[in-house]
Amino acid sequence: MAASPACPYGFNCMLEFSSPTPEQYDLFLQWMWDDGPDYMERTMRLMNMTWDEYAQIFRTHGKVYSIYQNANLAGFYWIEERGDTLHLHGLILIPAFQGKGIGTSVLTMLGQKYTGKMRQIELGVYHQNSGAIRLYEKLGFQVTQTLDDLHFHIMQKQLTSVP
Repeated sequence: MAASPACPYGFNCMLEFSSPTPEQYDLFLQWMWDDGPDYMERTMRLMNMTWDEYAQIFRTHGKVYSIYQNANLAGFYWIEERGDTLHLHGLILIPAFQGKGIGTSVLTMLGQKYTGKMRQIELGVYHQNSGAIRLYEKLGFQVTQTLDDLHFHIMQKQLTSVP
């Protein structure tokens, strides 16, 4: 799809992004737990962190956005700028909105928005989430690190050439 003034990044123009309400923060946090409780427990144990401490980091580091399609809540994403890397902590869609190109649209928008501002986008994905891994690879992400203790891959996509 070609970019136009009404659709600045060439992604699904029916998407809108906004800051979440306090209730939506809680909902997204719960979805992250539900999406991978084993991973979350292992991560918190390795970091010597409680769930409340994690929830505090969630609310104070980076930026969380609600994703709407046609005014319906479709999901959330959480990003954080870390030096020259945009880290995507989480992108979770309501099941009814999965498989409709929304995740691709969000990742495309982030890539275009941060090209020239960041060198790369980084994200993590569970080893067993082969569908997400295929999507990320299709969008130009590559596995750069494997965290066997967490059953997790770190993937990155370069946004600018390295000098």
